[in-house]
Amino acid sequence: MERKQLQRQKEALAKEKKELQEVEARLGGADGLGASLREGIGELSAYDNHPGDLGSEMYERSKDLGLLENIRQQIAEIEEAQRALKEGTYGFCRSCGRSIAEMRLLALPRTLLCMQCQREKEGQSLEGRPVEEELLFPPFGRTFTDEEDSVIFDGEDSWEAVARYGTSSLSEKR
Repeated sequence: MERKQLQRQKEALAKEKKELQEVEARLGGADGLGASLREGIGELSAYDNHPGDLGSEMYERSKDLGLLENIRQQIAEIEEAQRALKEGTYGFCRSCGRSIAEMRLLALPRTLLCMQCQREKEGQSLEGRPVEEELLFPPFGRTFTDEEDSVIFDGEDSWEAVARYGTSSLSEKR
């Protein structure tokens, strides 16, 4: 990668990092997640509120926590890319060592993996995913297990139980 382009990538990384740090400061600051839930909703007491209202506030707060975690992950990726720039390894895949496509680096300056290695990582790794997802694989494939010797109450059995009360299908009249 030529010197001029490396300088542009360095500037792009610095700009993106600054923008993310500003968002992180807003989310984690005194007006955001830095405040307690009571301070955040501006109420003197939570006792006079409907539980649904507090549920909505908790949902929004947990969503903000997820966004904050994602922003911090992106900042860490940018810092790793900046270290690679200093070391002279920027533009080469951390996994296989091949050159990363220039278009990929322009679109995603913080990337340290080529497209092929990124696809392999996303396809195989459950890193960073909830542990419950291991039990849910394959998705939706386990609920209809109508096997000859299966005695579990599965998705098909639950559909049949509900269908006894009627369906919206015009072909079935009761």
